Amino acid sequence: MKISSAFINLKYLGEFLYFYLRSNIENKINVDRPHPVPIDFIGINIASNDDVDTDSYIFNRIHELNIKNLRLYFSYNDFNNHKSRLLRKLKDFDGSLIVNISPPIKDAHSLSTDHGILIWKNFVTKFLNEFQEINFMVEIGSTINRQSWTHLSYKGLYKLWSVAFNLCRIKNRRIVGPNITDFEPFVNFGILKNLKFKHQLPDSLSNNMFAERTIEPEPYDRRVFIRKLGHFFKIDLYKKVVIYKHMAEEYQIKSLISPCAFWSIKRISRLNDHPEIQCAKYVTRYFGMLAAIGYFDKVFWGPLICDREGLISNGINNLEAYPNIEQVTFYNKALGHHSNYQITDSYKALQFFNQTVPGSQFIKNYSKDPKIQILEFETKTEVFHLIWTRNNMIADISQIYHINQLQISISKDKFGNKISMPTCINDNPVYLFWSKENRPDLIQIPYPYPKLFIHQNNENFYFLHDEDWTGVVQAKDIATYKLILKHCHPQNILIPNKNESLRHSRNAVWIKDIPNFGKVVIKKPMSIYAHKRFLDKNRPNKSIRAWNGTNMLLSKGINAAKPIAVFNKKNDPSSLENFYICFYKEGFNFNDLAVHFKNNRVFMGFTLRHIFEQCAEFINKMHSRGIFFNDLSAGNILMMTNNQNFHFELIDTGRVKDFYSSLKFSTRKKQRLTDVVRLLNKFDWEIRNIFLKHYYALNQKKPSVFTKLILLKYDASVTLKRFRKKMLKKLS
Repeated sequence: MKISSAFINLKYLGEFLYFYLRSNIENKINVDRPHPVPIDFIGINIASNDDVDTDSYIFNRIHELNIKNLRLYFSYNDFNNHKSRLLRKLKDFDGSLIVNISPPIKDAHSLSTDHGILIWKNFVTKFLNEFQEINFMVEIGSTINRQSWTHLSYKGLYKLWSVAFNLCRIKNRRIVGPNITDFEPFVNFGILKNLKFKHQLPDSLSNNMFAERTIEPEPYDRRVFIRKLGHFFKIDLYKKVVIYKHMAEEYQIKSLISPCAFWSIKRISRLNDHPEIQCAKYVTRYFGMLAAIGYFDKVFWGPLICDREGLISNGINNLEAYPNIEQVTFYNKALGHHSNYQITDSYKALQFFNQTVPGSQFIKNYSKDPKIQILEFETKTEVFHLIWTRNNMIADISQIYHINQLQISISKDKFGNKISMPTCINDNPVYLFWSKENRPDLIQIPYPYPKLFIHQNNENFYFLHDEDWTGVVQAKDIATYKLILKHCHPQNILIPNKNESLRHSRNAVWIKDIPNFGKVVIKKPMSIYAHKRFLDKNRPNKSIRAWNGTNMLLSKGINAAKPIAVFNKKNDPSSLENFYICFYKEGFNFNDLAVHFKNNRVFMGFTLRHIFEQCAEFINKMHSRGIFFNDLSAGNILMMTNNQNFHFELIDTGRVKDFYSSLKFSTRKKQRLTDVVRLLNKFDWEIRNIFLKHYYALNQKKPSVFTKLILLKYDASVTLKRFRKKMLKKLS
C-alpha cells in the first residue's frame, strides 16, 4: 500500500470512529426484531465460457435453486465473448440483475491519466448503449479496498466513479457500490463521505460480508483493529450488519447488498478432512444469521461454478488452473466442461434454505449466547426453527425443548431430508417444523454444554442427568446408549486394584469388557497435586480434558482412540469424581518399538525407515492443523497393524492444545520441537535422523545443529531426572 493510501485510510478510520461513538451502535443491536425475509433474498454470481451449452447448464441450475438475484462481472474485453452472450440471454430474466463494471487490473493505473479515463468513459458508454434493453443495476468498482488485487488507487476510484455515475444517471440506471470486501467499514464510510460531497452517492450500498476470515460464521472477528482483541470489541456478523445499516442511514441509502461471500474449500481443508461437508454447514449458518438480523436486501454467494469456492465444482481439481485474479474481485469464467461439473453439498444446502427461509417472517432469536443459535421463522401455515451451535460444541436439546414438542415436530437436515428426532444440537444445522397451532415454548434460554468439545460424526450424543451425575455418551442408537449406561454408569463403576489396572497412580486406568459391545478403557483421576488443584480450578476436570483432547484430534483428522463417554459428579470440590471412557485399541506403543529396534531393524515386516517416515507425516499433519500434543511420550502413540498396512493413533490426550489455526513451522517451531524431542527420546540417532530429515522436508526445511542440541538437552534432563529418582529411592 502506498504511503498516500495509508494516510487516507487513517483519516477515514478517524472519521468512522467518531461516527461509531456518537451513533451509539453498541446499544442498537436487536436480533429479536420481527421482520419479513425478502422472497428474493439469495443471489449468486455467474459466468459462462466459450461453450454455448454451458449457458443452458447455468440457467437450469438457477431454475433449480430458484435464485432471483444474479450478478456478473464485465470489463473491457467482454463485448464479444461469453459475458456478452450470457447477458443478452438474461433480457427476460424474472428477477434482479447486477452487473459489476471495473477496469482490467493492467489498466487500473492509467485511470489517473486523461487517456485512461477516456478509455473508461468509452467503455461505460458502449456498455450502457449496447445493453440498454436489459434491466440491470450497475455496480461500480470491485474490492476497491484491496489495492494489491485491483491496482486501483483512491484517486483512480473517484475518477472512474464520477464518469460511470454520470453516465448511469443519464441512462436511469440504479447504481450499486462501492463494493468493499471483508469488514473494513471505515473505507466504506470515508468513500461515502467523499461521494456525498460530490452528490454521487449510490442507490444501494454494497459490501462483501465475508465471514471466512473468522473461520466459521459466528465468532467475534479477531482481526478487527488489533489481532487477538476480537472478544474485547465483540464484533460478530450480527454487529457488522448493524454497523453497515447505520452507516447507510447516515448517508440516506435505503438498500444494502452483499454481492459476494464464500468459504474456500482449500482454506477449510487446512484444518478439516471433509471441507465440502463443513462448507455446506457454513452456507446454512451464514445465510441463516443474515436472514435473522435483516437489513440486507440481497445477499449473494460467490461463484456458481468453481472448484474452490463454487456451489458447483468444475471437476478440474488443479490448483494451477485457479485464476490469478481473486474471484471475489473478478469472476471471469467457468472453467472446465459442463459434462464434468459436479453438484456440491453447499449447492444442496443453499437450495433447501432458499426454498424455506426467504418469504417467511423472522420472529425471534431465542439465544443470548453467540455459541448457539435458535432462530424462529413462520409462514402462513407453519412455524420452524433453524438450530445449531458453533463448531465442535453441543447442547442438550431435551433441556431446551419439551420432549412432547420435539416428538410432534418434523426434523430435517440442512439438505431438506427428513431425519429422526435429534438428541442434541451441534454444529450441523437442523430445521424443526411445527404447525402454527403447536408453536413450541422453550424450557429455558439455550446454552451449550459447558466446556465440552465434540467431533461430530454419524453417531448420536445422549445426555445423562440424574440426582448425582451428569455426562455425555456417544452411541449409534438409544439401545447402545442404554447398554453402555448399564455397564458403565458412574455410580456402579468399581475401581480395580493396582494389579488389575493398566495404570494406578495419579490416574487409575483399566479395561472393561462390555458384552455385545467390546472392550473399553476407563480412566479416573486418583489424586491431584495441591498446586494443580489451585491452578486448574477454572479449567475442565481431567476427564473432560481427555474427552476434549481426543475430539480435537479427531476433528482435525488425526487418529485417536474413539471416545465413548464422560461422566462428572455434581458439586464435586475434589475434582476427582469423574470418568472418561474410550474404546480399547490393540496396538504397539513406541516403548515397544524402542525395545525392539535395539536388536532388530525390522518390525512386523516393516523397516524402521518406513515406520518413522510415516510417523513424521502423521505428526506433521497434527502440527500443521494447529494441534500441539504437549505430552507426546513414546507410550502415548500406538502403531496399529492390519495385514500389510499400519497406521498411528494417539492416547492419553488430556494435555492437547488446539491453536485453532495452522501451525506454521516458523511461528510454532518451539511447540513442534517440544512434541518431537519427547517422542524421539528413547530412540537412537539413526532413527532420530530418519524422522527429523523427513519431518523437516515436509516443511521445506532441513534439521540444523540447533535441533540436535535440543534433543541432547532433553536427553540430559531425562537422565538427570531418572538419576534423582534413583537416589531418592535409595535414600528412602
